[in-house]
Amino acid sequence: WSFATEALAYPIKNVTATASSSQSADTGPEKTIDGSGLVNDLHSTAPEHMWLSNPTGPKPAWIQYQFDKAYKLRELWVWNANQVVEGTLGLGARDVTVEYSVDGAAWIVLTDVEFARASGVAGYAHNTTVDLKGIAAKYVKLTIKSNWGGLLAQYSLSEVRFFYVPVLARDPSPASGATGVHPQVTLSWRAGREAASHAVYVSTDQQA
Repeated sequence: WSFATEALAYPIKNVTATASSSQSADTGPEKTIDGSGLVNDLHSTAPEHMWLSNPTGPKPAWIQYQFDKAYKLRELWVWNANQVVEGTLGLGARDVTVEYSVDGAAWIVLTDVEFARASGVAGYAHNTTVDLKGIAAKYVKLTIKSNWGGLLAQYSLSEVRFFYVPVLARDPSPASGATGVHPQVTLSWRAGREAASHAVYVSTDQQA
């Protein structure tokens, strides 16, 4: 027999990023979520493919991520700053506080973690995985308290990736908004993991 199993967790696709500051328009926080510099999940050394804070920006520096809705979060992959000069300047984030929120107003500290230093060589694979412990969150903030060099008051990350556990119903068949469907069709969907039951509503008015 051969069969496929469901992935334990899936990457979140709808993410926006903001930060306390950026060195330039080419090194904004969106660089950490747009896949720039990644080929087969291996990162380049190009500075324009990474977020870099402004040395005169607020301290401690922070970078914040917002999802399109709240998710049950499993883990965070981190590609740290990977410029060729990383071995000398050490701009990569080191001591980081991870906080989360459902509404963007009330924040809860999840953990303090040390991000591993990047190699400074092209073809760098992520080398930090943060356990997000199944928290429910729409926002995650990383507050960076130190970098690996300690020479400059600048902080940098190459890429991050959040993974979630699918606990909500998804992939309905027929699709939402489908027309010309036979009245005796059998409704089906992917069940939310850990869900005991799902409530199904049929209407032309989503708010009804």
